[in-house]
Amino acid sequence: MRTTIDIPEREHELFVSLAHSQRTSLSKLVVELALRGLKAPPRVAEEPEKYPIDPRTGFRVFKSGRPITLEDIKAAEEEDDARFARR
Repeated sequence: MRTTIDIPEREHELFVSLAHSQRTSLSKLVVELALRGLKAPPRVAEEPEKYPIDPRTGFRVFKSGRPITLEDIKAAEEEDDARFARR
């Protein structure tokens, strides 16, 4: 059956490239991707983020049992340096 769909240019280029690399047609690729999406297990939309993002910095916020000090960071860096030096 023939139908027409509008695919944004960026995604169209990606799909064409993917179809070419898989040696298949664009139509077959789109059908395969659609079927995969339909068969995928549903995701829970209301699942809370494990590590929220700080709106000021854009970084994820990790809670620890105590504040992390500059000395803690230096000690961890030294530990990493020593571990890589042994390799």
